[in-house]
Amino acid sequence: MRIGSLCTGIAGLELGLQHAGMNTETVFVADIDPAACHWLDANLPDTPNIGDLTQTDQLPNVDLITAGFPCQPVSTAGTRKGLNDDRWIFNDICRLASRMETRPRLFLENVPGLLTANNGHAMARVVHDLANIGYHITWGTLPAAAVGAPHRRNRWWGLAYPADTSRIGRHTRPRPSSSTTRRVGRHGSRHNDRTTAADTTSAERRGPQQQHLSAPSRPAAEPRERACSLAERFGAYANAVNRWEHILGRTAPDPTDNGRLNPAFVEWMMGYPEEHVTNTLTRRTHALHALGNAVVPQCAAHAYTQLTQRLNTAT
Repeated sequence: MRIGSLCTGIAGLELGLQHAGMNTETVFVADIDPAACHWLDANLPDTPNIGDLTQTDQLPNVDLITAGFPCQPVSTAGTRKGLNDDRWIFNDICRLASRMETRPRLFLENVPGLLTANNGHAMARVVHDLANIGYHITWGTLPAAAVGAPHRRNRWWGLAYPADTSRIGRHTRPRPSSSTTRRVGRHGSRHNDRTTAADTTSAERRGPQQQHLSAPSRPAAEPRERACSLAERFGAYANAVNRWEHILGRTAPDPTDNGRLNPAFVEWMMGYPEEHVTNTLTRRTHALHALGNAVVPQCAAHAYTQLTQRLNTAT
């Protein structure tokens, strides 16, 4: 599967797709963060970085676009300007998708604050903007703890797909209507039976369906003796660390280094392979910044699998 990556970071969504058993080829990436760009240059040197997607007019054709679009506009840790924040770029993602010759699916990620920012209008805009280019979306929230990680890190996940499901295999584009709005194919229609994007207002009020993703069954933890041996370093978190060690197949690094948070430990907590980040981003602040903006790949894998199952069941 050919992948295009927007807001790539350290390629956590792409790694998640690999965890989900997909054979992927990343055709392009897009990021402007200095730490992320340094990581991409070092680890994906042959993959072009298109840089600022808001200044881009056209993307190469791919089967799937990933986009963990900026969470700062909607995060409860910020000012929550949402749609009024200069970092709200979802409209640009839709603009680029609408101009592609083929109709890729979109695998999206953000924080749960997306659901409540601007009194719900931020999420409504996501649905409306997708409908306006001929897409439906199925979505849900899933925390990293649900896949066994020793921290919560709850996230919103979405899978957007062409609204006229009879045409998905043909990769068609929505045709412009005679009005100023773009027409949207009805879900499952096999005829030229269409409504204007303005009619999606009622769909916004109904809201997207399928709002929760279920946790996978977890593998059994290692013998209790291992958890007990971790208690000296991790105290009440020993069992959680023991479980994640067993899932990842490697032991936890020391949580601190010279009294400061150890980037290698954060890398482990986030579910990345050893030195996935720290081998390239050797400055502590750069590594922690990149990891702080990243997703847990195992969580992304489970979210994508569940959303895809929903889509396949619905169609």
